[in-house]
Amino acid sequence: MSEIFRSSYTNPDPYCYIPASLSEIYDMLASLAGGAPTFVDPMFPERNIDTEFEILRRALDIVRGKLGDEGHAAALDLAARAKALFLDDPAEDNGKTSEGIKLIFEIEDIIQSVRNRRTKAGIKDEEGRVSGD
Repeated sequence: MSEIFRSSYTNPDPYCYIPASLSEIYDMLASLAGGAPTFVDPMFPERNIDTEFEILRRALDIVRGKLGDEGHAAALDLAARAKALFLDDPAEDNGKTSEGIKLIFEIEDIIQSVRNRRTKAGIKDEEGRVSGD
């Protein structure tokens, strides 16, 4: 049997969920690091490197105001560079995947820096709490 089982809860649209907060993006970055370099998952055949990085781009656009123009541009640049490295190392045999993961960690650092700054300043999130989001 070569068919992939699909749950009735699976949405075939890879863009059905876009992280919309700094903490959600931070969580997504961990899954990106774990899925590198191909981001292929038999449970989610509609997802791949292109869809994952498009989701990240859309998510970063949502929080651009919180990141600031400089932080937003830096995160987008790091994401583009990481994707290029992953594309150059699909078999994980030349070290570029490790370099790409390091760039994902740099995006995490940007996100955490903004969250820390927002928490220290007492800036409330969309739910009225001081969470860093």
